[in-house]
Amino acid sequence: MLVRAKVVALFALMALAVSLFPDTCMADCVPSCGNLTIGYPFRLRGDPKECGLPWYELVCKNNHTTLPLELSTHQNFLVEEISRENRTVRVVDASLDRNKCSIPYYPLLKFQCWQSQNGPSFRNITENSIMYVLSCNMPISSPLHVDASNCTNSPSSPHTYFFLFNNQTKLSDFNESCRIEAQFPVMLSNISGLSASDIYLQMLMGFELKYSPWFAFNNVEFCGSSLSLLKKM
Repeated sequence: MLVRAKVVALFALMALAVSLFPDTCMADCVPSCGNLTIGYPFRLRGDPKECGLPWYELVCKNNHTTLPLELSTHQNFLVEEISRENRTVRVVDASLDRNKCSIPYYPLLKFQCWQSQNGPSFRNITENSIMYVLSCNMPISSPLHVDASNCTNSPSSPHTYFFLFNNQTKLSDFNESCRIEAQFPVMLSNISGLSASDIYLQMLMGFELKYSPWFAFNNVEFCGSSLSLLKKM
């Protein structure tokens, strides 16, 4: 434990030094990819090792910045925005089809913390809600359920719905005739009155992840508690 504490303190001091004097520490680092500015704690693959932190490594290809995240398999997300003031990144699943509605299938209960290929790095912020894709045994008439049949190819049930779960949703709002087929984070607080197309357009805007170089070695403290319908059931 003492050795681990010393290692954490050493990396914290290194991170502080680089953040206070980025120009002297990162003179040979690539400053941008396309229209996106790259700076500490981020680095681009192929940069000198002193550029940024390894668990915040991005990939620049064809002027598009991607962030590899570990889910059930390695999956790439396009980086649309980096806010150093809020310490957030807005990412979009690169596999989403912009011409038709398609549902990403992420592992269930995977949204508390997201890992880069080099270690624990990101936390799902509380402003994100979790969108569930439900397969139901009967039609559901509720403003909390939006018909998603055009976005799925599930042969098991003709009744498929988007269902948003956040701090305003009660467990009783979940219909017991339904089962969860998929889930993904989305920057929405209410889906009442929206269509499946409206929801998908919001999906294409992506979602935000919180980063913090100070807590990279203390994953439990950084990740905190997660919001999940599955944990409430």
